[in-house]
Amino acid sequence: MAETYCGKNCAECTQRESLNCPGCKAGPGKQITGSCELAKCCRLKGHEECSTCNLNSDCRIYRGRYHILENRLKAEEAEKKRIGEIMRKAPFLGKWLWILFWLFIPSEIASLLANNTLAASLPDLYIPGKVLSAICMLAYGFILIKLASEEEDYRTAGICTLICAAMNGIIAFVSEGLANAPMLLLAILIITSIISVVGEYKAFAAHSEILVGVDNLLSDKWLVLRKWYIGAYCVMIACFLLMFLSSVLGALGALGVLASVICMVIVGIVKLVYLFQTASIFRQYTAQ
Repeated sequence: MAETYCGKNCAECTQRESLNCPGCKAGPGKQITGSCELAKCCRLKGHEECSTCNLNSDCRIYRGRYHILENRLKAEEAEKKRIGEIMRKAPFLGKWLWILFWLFIPSEIASLLANNTLAASLPDLYIPGKVLSAICMLAYGFILIKLASEEEDYRTAGICTLICAAMNGIIAFVSEGLANAPMLLLAILIITSIISVVGEYKAFAAHSEILVGVDNLLSDKWLVLRKWYIGAYCVMIACFLLMFLSSVLGALGALGVLASVICMVIVGIVKLVYLFQTASIFRQYTAQ
């Protein structure tokens, strides 16, 4: 019985001593954690070696058996580089993503203080709420731009956030002056909304990209969440237009707006959870 699955002679292997390899069936071809695809194929089909398989003449893996070691060494080297790259960027990403996560608390407080309903009862809190909201948005934008050193999409997201912060400030402090120019105010709101969507789109893409090869499942979840965000936002805009254009369908549009707002709230909560998980993953690598 051959000492290897593919029939090669271990004594002729030039890498065996340097790798301290005990032989194919006790080393890379072993039952539990063996990395050899050819060995896995043999075990799956119940063969002790490839020569007993009548499909070996057409087997891509068997034809490439003399390059298996070379390919495995390349794969191991690539894995070392991947881990090294993750370890290099983990402290930076873990730190700033963690700060982004904690910015959620003051930004929510700011939204509450600047809420029109609360402002009617406590008008003195409106301006501080708007100021705090602007500070949070500016901080969020600058952090995103800082993260662009590791993923370029963060730059676009950060610039869009800073522009939105500036435009929200303009709207907040000159809204009374724009009361007599509703179309101008509407145009500013639409432009701000478009820029905000572009920024969020790029931020979701960046969060997903930095996780590729680190946590592919969470990376895919970011992209799925992005679809929900864009979908909910488009439905909201469509329903607002429906309310504006048709008094008959206004009630239906209002229900659509309510549904899309609820969806956006859910997306926001899930986004916060994903951001926490993303930051935690890189912080765990930092702690190793």
